[in-house]
Amino acid sequence: MRSAWLLAVVLLAGFLWPAAAQESKNKLVTPELEKTLADVNQQWLCAGKYYKPKAQACVDFRSKYWVDQFFEIYPNGQIMTKADMVTSQSKTASEHPDAARGTYPDPQEFQLRAVYGDIALATDHTIFHEVGPDGKLRVTGESRVLRIFVKENGTWRPASAALIPIEKPKQ
Repeated sequence: MRSAWLLAVVLLAGFLWPAAAQESKNKLVTPELEKTLADVNQQWLCAGKYYKPKAQACVDFRSKYWVDQFFEIYPNGQIMTKADMVTSQSKTASEHPDAARGTYPDPQEFQLRAVYGDIALATDHTIFHEVGPDGKLRVTGESRVLRIFVKENGTWRPASAALIPIEKPKQ
């Protein structure tokens, strides 16, 4: 009889625990947190109101804003650590010191997907631009991006990203 009760409790807990976890998750994914992380995302990318006219200024900001273990996975599968990215972006900034408005990644459709304590997962649709020979911005690529944030000392910071290219149908 004792084993039957124990089995009943285990089975009941097995059914209730996932529901409780889902409810807990939903309480953590709030419009306020989504707005906060969307702003963190804009800062990270030096986009929108966080645009910086000097490319190295953005690299310097990122190097302090990203967590120490930051890494990014590029569409080609290459993994870049924080140090790799700072080195690469500093080289590009020295070759092209003036950052034309609109040439930084342009994140759109930001959506907070999940929160697990001090870790948050979000997605966006990022459009990449460059200045063409005619002086106008043109799209060079688009990616669906998984962005990972961590809360350190009460502040949300970028921790990682994985970019998946969006292929446009041939016309």
